Amino acid sequence: MATSKIPTFEEVDKHIQSADLAAIQPGGKHYPAAAAAGAAAVPNICPAYKTVRPILLLLAETPLIPARWREAIKAFVGVLDVICP
Repeated sequence: MATSKIPTFEEVDKHIQSADLAAIQPGGKHYPAAAAAGAAAVPNICPAYKTVRPILLLLAETPLIPARWREAIKAFVGVLDVICP
């Protein structure tokens, strides 16, 4: 995983507070009927990931979370950083 600045709680909160979560939720304002939602969700994977990425980075460095969980979060972030540059 590329080395990134770990955001502060305040930075993560500001990021999430400003995010349009309706745009990335199934059934939200940018989704078609439920039957097509699966295929329609694919283009929204990277925007959704970029919205929650700061939370994942913060969690991956939180000592209260078990080490193995933090490793899993870091692995997940690493994979999605490649998919969603």
